[in-house]
Amino acid sequence: MGKILAIDLGTTLLKFTLFDRSGGLCDVCRIPTPVAAAAAGRMELPADAFGEVIVRGIAELRGRADVGLADVEAVTFATQTNSFVLLDAGDRPLTPIILWPDRRAADLETEVRGRCDVPGFSATTGIPRVSLQFMMAKLLWLQRQLPATWDQTNRLCLISDYFTLLLTGKHVTEAGAAGLTGLIDIHRCRWWPEMLTRFAIDEQRLPSIVRAGTDLGPIDLAAAKRLHLPGSCHFVVGCLDQYAGAIGAGNIAPGMLSETTGTVLATVRCADRFTAQPRPAVFQGPAFREGLYWQMTFGDVSANYLQWYRDQLSDRPEFEQLTALAEPIAPGAEGLRLKPEVALADPRDVFEGMSTQHTRGRAVRCILETVAVALREQIVTLSDDAMPQEIRCAGGAARSDLWLQIKADVLNVPTVATTCPEPTSLGAAMLTDAAISRTDLCQIVGQWVSLKPPHRPDPQRHQQYVSLYPKSIVSK
Repeated sequence: MGKILAIDLGTTLLKFTLFDRSGGLCDVCRIPTPVAAAAAGRMELPADAFGEVIVRGIAELRGRADVGLADVEAVTFATQTNSFVLLDAGDRPLTPIILWPDRRAADLETEVRGRCDVPGFSATTGIPRVSLQFMMAKLLWLQRQLPATWDQTNRLCLISDYFTLLLTGKHVTEAGAAGLTGLIDIHRCRWWPEMLTRFAIDEQRLPSIVRAGTDLGPIDLAAAKRLHLPGSCHFVVGCLDQYAGAIGAGNIAPGMLSETTGTVLATVRCADRFTAQPRPAVFQGPAFREGLYWQMTFGDVSANYLQWYRDQLSDRPEFEQLTALAEPIAPGAEGLRLKPEVALADPRDVFEGMSTQHTRGRAVRCILETVAVALREQIVTLSDDAMPQEIRCAGGAARSDLWLQIKADVLNVPTVATTCPEPTSLGAAMLTDAAISRTDLCQIVGQWVSLKPPHRPDPQRHQQYVSLYPKSIVSK
């Protein structure tokens, strides 16, 4: 049976997954993203190191497969966005890949917001606000600090565009990932001249925009030889990782919601129309077909807090061990609370009310509950105060039955996880299978997505959470 190779271009990990053509996960390989901090506040990924990791990850999968990768029919990606690289006329990198958390443009944030303060900005781009994390802020910094580099620039590539260029020789970007740069008209899937002018960006340097699931044809023969992939292997444009996770959870029908609890907490809603006046925190972008939109809100209170807490412990226990300690703890974690406004440093500063009596289990319970409350606020924001019939769950936290149950109890809504442990990569693979088989994505999702039994809310525990978090939870 043929295979699909899906590569998740993450900020923390690059994940290489192989799926068969019935949606079965055959293998997965994870390699830490070789991020370099060149100076305080910088986050960069050397372009050559990125290429080397791609080669290495594919080689590891090839070495473990019985027939190598000779049966791979297509390759695709799930990606971060606003991480980018500048290339010269010979497609040689002029910069490292500058990652979205990079803070070099912090002093320009006010100016960037001013440049985006134009009539119709949100209605055209789907972006409610911009920040120093956007590519446009770093481009402005580069124009001022490295003008010679900017003048030599022939191509501008998001990280997934660069990956696409390496494998196909084509300068192409995916509409959903490009949409979160604030530089495109998301309704027409075109670069928006107004914003390009305001940031002095020549459209000729920019990639052409296509929707997720576009088949670009066979990969470049030199790339196929270098990666030991079949010359017949096609390249299918993937999508933003949060959108891929939504697809992998089966969230492709208007009105459905899914959440991902990972490095950030993100909730995604599928919609068949653009909302003209959404709530301030809602981002909107083009989905895999015309007339369909993704609506998304996200925040920093997520599994990153559990990662941070684990890293404070001398023995660095597994996450399963930590959540097991939280299971016998009663709702409310005996009054322990997180202070999200405080930088992640000393636990005594981050936790409100922490004392020597608060064990690991209580601290972990506090984190799990705080994230669940943050999730509820996101869902209410996307749903205009109405709660969905269920919420599909993805990300590493979806492997924890305790966390899924806490979310169900806080939300008063069933939470449902997929049986596939890699729903983001699965979503990208389903887009790819639909493209190369010319089958409707809905049909592929119906065949490939398998759900675990739902975690249903306990009415008594929900009322406890209403009492414990009265400012955040209103019983419906």
